[in-house]
Amino acid sequence: PYDSTDYQVIRRNGTLTHFDRSKIQVAMTKAFLAVEGQDANTSNRIRETAEQLTAQVVQALLRRLPDGGTIHIEDIQDQVELALMRGGEQRVARAYVLYREEHQRLREAQVADEQSADQQQIQVSRSDGSQFALAPQQLSAWIEEACHGLADADPERILQDAFRGLFQGISEHELEQLLVMSARTLIEQEPDYSQATARLLLHSLRREALDFLDLPRAANHQAMAEAYGEYFDAYIQAGIEHQRLDPRLAEFDIERLSAAIQPQRDLNFTYLGLQTLYDRYFLHHQEVRFELPQAFFMRVAMGLAMNEIDREASAIRFYDLISSFDFMCSTPTLFNSGTLRPQLSSCYLTTVPDDLSGIYSALKDNALLSKFAGGLGNDWTPVRGLGAHIKGTNGRSQGVVPFLKVVNDTAVAVNQGGKRKGAVCAYLETWHIDIEEFLELRKNTGDERRRTHDMNTANWVPDLFMERVAQEADWTLFSPDETPDLHELTGDAFREAYLAYEEKAARGEFNITKQVKAVDLWRKMLGMLFETGHPWITFKDPCNLRYTNQHAGVVHSSNLCTEITLHTNAREIAVCNLGSINLPAHIVDGQFDTQKLQRTVSTAMRMLDNVIDYNYYTVPQARNANLRHRPVGMGVMGFQDALHQLQLSYASEAAVNFADESMEWVSYFAIQASCQLAQERGRYSSYEGSLWSQGILPIDSIERLQESRGRYLQMDK
Repeated sequence: PYDSTDYQVIRRNGTLTHFDRSKIQVAMTKAFLAVEGQDANTSNRIRETAEQLTAQVVQALLRRLPDGGTIHIEDIQDQVELALMRGGEQRVARAYVLYREEHQRLREAQVADEQSADQQQIQVSRSDGSQFALAPQQLSAWIEEACHGLADADPERILQDAFRGLFQGISEHELEQLLVMSARTLIEQEPDYSQATARLLLHSLRREALDFLDLPRAANHQAMAEAYGEYFDAYIQAGIEHQRLDPRLAEFDIERLSAAIQPQRDLNFTYLGLQTLYDRYFLHHQEVRFELPQAFFMRVAMGLAMNEIDREASAIRFYDLISSFDFMCSTPTLFNSGTLRPQLSSCYLTTVPDDLSGIYSALKDNALLSKFAGGLGNDWTPVRGLGAHIKGTNGRSQGVVPFLKVVNDTAVAVNQGGKRKGAVCAYLETWHIDIEEFLELRKNTGDERRRTHDMNTANWVPDLFMERVAQEADWTLFSPDETPDLHELTGDAFREAYLAYEEKAARGEFNITKQVKAVDLWRKMLGMLFETGHPWITFKDPCNLRYTNQHAGVVHSSNLCTEITLHTNAREIAVCNLGSINLPAHIVDGQFDTQKLQRTVSTAMRMLDNVIDYNYYTVPQARNANLRHRPVGMGVMGFQDALHQLQLSYASEAAVNFADESMEWVSYFAIQASCQLAQERGRYSSYEGSLWSQGILPIDSIERLQESRGRYLQMDK
């Protein structure tokens, strides 16, 4: 029923040829003769069997294409195998399979020989326009070095993939990218390829940096290790010359610091980590990166040691901590330490006042803080709501939302020098008259002039509102110009004032007020949270109840990560200085090494304390708050990896106990280090000062602190 002239066969080289059933019969006959010998060539049985099986193969192939079309040669051979097996000719089928495999091997060998011949003639273009011949042995050596010591990374797989991407005139940069991408595609199959990929990327970084500094290229990691001293000196000079580094770095003993650099730590990176450093963190001039990983860590350490007495010893100590990944500084610290504008703090919390000058001053502060990588948390609760009276113009306020649109666009415009997006979160208390519109800021529908798609929002919820939800009672919304003290009150004081204001509202004494069902507002809050992820639900009273500096002020908001709770006012923009301990690095021989943790925390606390004094402050209110209260945040990372090393299930009781234990030790060592720094530097820390002011921790010595540890932890529980 099928006309064979309507069909074509796709050969392995991609060319087309007419379908010829006789070739299938010849191949089938040869398979039989390979098993039964050439003497069977005249056998009628073999001829008839071959004809019958060929008919089955042709029918199976053509019935899928009744109107004609193309068939791949591999599909034809697959059908021959199936026909032989179904016909009970297992021995012949086996011989045919072996025949196919042998010819496949021969074809691959031929292709490899052709590729090898081509590769010996591949010309690579340098940036200056000259060319050099790429030898396969050189390519292989780079990949072998990248896979050295990685048991599950096969250099041959990377090499073969790279060969397929080579072409005449390929540039050095394209060649390096080709190697990185060839290894990167294998990461999902085996984690060791992540380190191999990072090392291939490192080869590219070395070429880029050394060429920029006019230094001889390092052919491999060993050569770079020997050249790191010369490179580091040239790097410091170039950074100062191009106005990327603080000239005071040249006053350090560069030779001593160079000798302390440990180039082998370059090999510890995974691909994602090193690529992120390259894209965002390494110093560059006109988009050319001239900072290598260990120089990067030493630059950060030098900045943090700038005000130390023995700067070199402190810088080496700090360098050892961060380059070993035992502790990692925050992103602004890594961005800016040792530069001309060392803004090292992570988070800034502000309260926006209820006047036009103050609002736009707050917007300017946002821009200046965001410019140098600060994350922002804005408390907008004091700003009067929609429809409130404006005394100066005898008009009506447009409320909070239009100003938040400007905040959103400022975060987009001031994007930290292109290193990462500006990040801001606006907070509003649940009793504010604009809360319902505030909930809808991140919706994808509605008036775009009242939407903020590029900033975060958070709902600052008092306990009284949650009680009203549980009671299915009413909830009253106010404009803060008529109830100004609610913003500054918490707990029972807030409850008393709020109830009094509700009574006044019932008597009609307020111009702007609204009563809603608390449950309805709660449903809308949850609905928006599920739909858009915003506003986040954060709780005013628990944050203030647990705040250690209650004597200094009220917490009006958190930051864009919601882990910082610090008070704000017109004179102080709260600042937090962050760093994170790598928990897996403190699991030694299957045990949590608290002695190593103590050394890490002690050094890390000194680094964080130095941030406060060395920091570049773009606004004076931030400097006031940071120097007065000296807040630091000591975090942990790698919790799941630590559990894996301890062989603990994430959902187990033992994992919960480890979480408690590890954080208690970090807290204890942090307080201890804080007190030691206070004694050394002739001042008391904010933490111990706040506890002392509340009568919780009467500190006059380290011994008293240790005695009080259990008492304080029990009170916190």
